[in-house]
Amino acid sequence: MENLKRYKRLLILVLTPILLSPMVIAIDEPEMRCAYGIAIMAVFWVTEVTPLAVTSLLPLIIFPFLGLLPAKVVCMQYMKDTNILLLGGLLIALAIERWNVHKRVALLVLLMVGTQPRRLMLGFMVTTAFISMWITNTATTAMMTPIMEAVLKQLDKKFHKDGGEEKDEKEQLEADEEAAASNGNATQQLIPTYHTKPHQKKYVIDNGNSIQHEEETMRYNVKEGTVSNSDTMTKLVINSKDNEEYERHRQLCKAMLLCICYSANIGGTGTLTGTAPQLVLAGQVDDVFPKAPSVSFIFWFVYAFPQMLIFLLIAWIYLQAMFLGIGLRHFSFLKRMCGKGAPKSDKGKEMYDVMKKQYDDLGPVTYAEITVLINFLMLVLLWFFREPKFMPGWGELFKAKYISDGTAAIIIGFLLFQLPSQTPEIFAKGRPKKKLPSKTILEWKYVSEKFPWNVLFLLGAGFALATACKESGLSLYLSCQLSSLKSIPESALVFIICTMLTFLTEITSNTATATILLPILASLGQSIGVNPLYMMVPATVCASFAFMLPVATPPNAIVFGTGRLTVADMAKAGFGMNIIGILLVTLSINTWGYEYYDLGTFPEWARASESMKDACYPNATIAMGNSTLANSTFFY
Repeated sequence: MENLKRYKRLLILVLTPILLSPMVIAIDEPEMRCAYGIAIMAVFWVTEVTPLAVTSLLPLIIFPFLGLLPAKVVCMQYMKDTNILLLGGLLIALAIERWNVHKRVALLVLLMVGTQPRRLMLGFMVTTAFISMWITNTATTAMMTPIMEAVLKQLDKKFHKDGGEEKDEKEQLEADEEAAASNGNATQQLIPTYHTKPHQKKYVIDNGNSIQHEEETMRYNVKEGTVSNSDTMTKLVINSKDNEEYERHRQLCKAMLLCICYSANIGGTGTLTGTAPQLVLAGQVDDVFPKAPSVSFIFWFVYAFPQMLIFLLIAWIYLQAMFLGIGLRHFSFLKRMCGKGAPKSDKGKEMYDVMKKQYDDLGPVTYAEITVLINFLMLVLLWFFREPKFMPGWGELFKAKYISDGTAAIIIGFLLFQLPSQTPEIFAKGRPKKKLPSKTILEWKYVSEKFPWNVLFLLGAGFALATACKESGLSLYLSCQLSSLKSIPESALVFIICTMLTFLTEITSNTATATILLPILASLGQSIGVNPLYMMVPATVCASFAFMLPVATPPNAIVFGTGRLTVADMAKAGFGMNIIGILLVTLSINTWGYEYYDLGTFPEWARASESMKDACYPNATIAMGNSTLANSTFFY
């Protein structure tokens, strides 16, 4: 058994292609060869026997070897317009991270919100979600978690000896004995005991959506006393009031940490560049349906942003109900939300001082921060007003379809490599002149070290899979087989898809899940005569709803690594979040999403060509040794 564990990785690498080989031996057709290649990649992605990015390079080997696509065609899938959009978006994200713009904004918002726990939780959630819309979920969580930990440590001081506010063990024991004596229990013997509860602390290394970690045991103490006499032995909590308060403190810490990872995952769905599944959708719609309208920034934002805000508000209420208790009185502060956020209590002042110190440590606002912020706002405006729908956009100044969101992203990305990070001498009048270093906002050395190249490979693999499915005929074959699902109500089908994606992404990479399933859902929409976006858009959103397990996504692992949460805590709270997410996405796609995307009509761009209509029966199967598929008329 030990040897099996030892060679698990090697066994999966070698045995997977061998065990799946009957697929191509029994039916040696392009469709089945493509399915064989996808199955191998799916196993490697799910088991993570190699880094996700390395597995993403396999299409360059598999598809040419199987005679499905020329190597030249496969290579072109790795640098498409969507990849360029991601490249530009990540460049502005790196600039924001390098100059701590995100941290300054986060701390400023938190100082304005105040330190009342429920208000502070809302402040953390809104800030985290907003930042996660523009930079990676992992980077956002990694930045916000230490801030939250610093705040929680101020609350810990009441319960931990290292806080300087708790009596030492001897003093506490003497006090307990005196208290017992004063109550007529001098003959009782108090025996202090310490129970430790282990937590696994994980140091997370983001490797795409792959998580590597090292484990370390953290422990915290819960002090109890044992009271004994000659007749009975009873276990007594020395100070039940303190223990109840400590338990409330623990629950507050859990809620505060979970709100960080939940907000990062939710916020990432708000923009097209927020997480990789949205970009997978954009690229695959372009590949599978060339005549379809492009999934642009505004195309996604109008639907996803309201949904994100609603989910964020529900998550805030849900976390309070789960960990803090909830009532109408708890929301009285909403009347004062526009008031001054300065704290009144000593405990609140301590938390406020911690955040204020972290903000002061950033120093005054620098020229580089202002430059980054201006460029960020310019990029958002360029994305919004390229094709705003309600008015002519700046994209109309050029030939149709010559300009994309990727163009705007690269314009700003290029500028970041040219603009200085310190005030130019021309603007430094009245100041003593000094020779300023020629340092720009972004430098290639910094970018090459920090840029998540693995995400580009993941996207490229997704586009290669979609192209292979289309060219091999696998998409058509799946359309034929899935036509039997036409009897299921469309809204019920969406609910099933959302449920499947939400729980599947708990154990697989978000990006890999979207990459594998979106082409199938595109075929499903075609086969049953439903707008493919009706299936693909909610599936894309749900691919990011990984709330239950620490290994589901890096943000979950980061907060779990603080040692304040158990797997059971995350699973219990995350299950409810998953259910809420499924219901919300099903509702949103059937309300404003249905109207905005005009999902009630089957679009012309999704209709099958005449050659495709002649190639398939609803009950078509691939005959062994015969690649001819029978005729069908189920296509619209």
